[in-house]
Amino acid sequence: MRYKLLFLGLLFCVAAGNAAPRLVYNGDTLEWNNDWVKKQCGTLDIQENIIEVSGIACSRVTPGYIWMQSDETTKYIIATTEKGDKRACKVKMSKSIRWDWEDMSGGVYEGKNYLFIGAFGDNDETDGEYSVVWFEEPAIDPENAPEVTVTPNRIKYVYPDGKKHNNEALMYDNREQMIYIITKVYYNVCQVFSIPFRTDYGDEQQTLTYVCDLGVKSDLGEGSKPSRGFHLVTAADISPDGKFILIKNHNNIIASYCWVLYWERQDGESVADAVKRQPQPIRAYNTYEWQGEAICWLDDNTFYTTSDADDGNPPIFKFTRKEPLAVENVEADKKETMEKHIVLINDAMYIRSFDGHLYTVDGRRVQ
Repeated sequence: MRYKLLFLGLLFCVAAGNAAPRLVYNGDTLEWNNDWVKKQCGTLDIQENIIEVSGIACSRVTPGYIWMQSDETTKYIIATTEKGDKRACKVKMSKSIRWDWEDMSGGVYEGKNYLFIGAFGDNDETDGEYSVVWFEEPAIDPENAPEVTVTPNRIKYVYPDGKKHNNEALMYDNREQMIYIITKVYYNVCQVFSIPFRTDYGDEQQTLTYVCDLGVKSDLGEGSKPSRGFHLVTAADISPDGKFILIKNHNNIIASYCWVLYWERQDGESVADAVKRQPQPIRAYNTYEWQGEAICWLDDNTFYTTSDADDGNPPIFKFTRKEPLAVENVEADKKETMEKHIVLINDAMYIRSFDGHLYTVDGRRVQ
């Protein structure tokens, strides 16, 4: 019986390793990051207030709430909890601004908390009017101020190549006080650009700075499957302390080829240098999320995603970092060759694969 259980456990390991395709990125097949656990913490069931969510940001002024924006014609944002079952605040703009909003980030500048909205969607690459909308984040008081009006500001920009680009991802770095914008390209290279945040740009058009390509070129060569490359970037965020970076994509044609890429910045490293290094795809995310266009950090150990689904109420997913696995008191049964792959850690059974990785009996890699 125990040989049957061991065989099933090893089978789970093989299945877990093969169920999701591996991402080829800058010529390397990337190793999964297995440090995260995913759960559905809520469902956005206030669709009458906002539809097709394409950007989210955790509130820093009123912790416990998540700001959400739509890429439809609703020129406002709402706040809700991670359960998504109640609108806590609605923020309207005091003047009309370009509406094709595609992503949102929060950040601190000169001691104040701001929200940044990417008004830069351009699917057909024909518009050419791009800007980052920004305003000071308002406090959330669901009992006394369910609606708030703010005066939006804009950073209007063009690209250094003089071309028009479609965009769906924006992130702000508190360390550098820098805004990063990432183009969304179908089956081709997505590019990262940057602009320092300042409050005095006024109405003058700025030119972004090119940072780098996101590594997909090597997966678009002769005989490759372009749908497996990291293209169609839809969201990004940097943790509040600037230490961790997330960039995600989606692929509505093949569900398995959706990734969240993860970077940990080294001491003194810029965001530009960090994203030029090889990332790790977060394995816990490797699932289908229709029109997954929103991601945000709560803190170093927690982030959220939700989707642009307009055919129902999209789930809100919460990802939490695993506690480091205790490895003391390890006992391995060495009586028989096959049983050498069984490992007991704190009275729990794990299976060590032939390549040395440690898995739970249901096939999750933990080391």
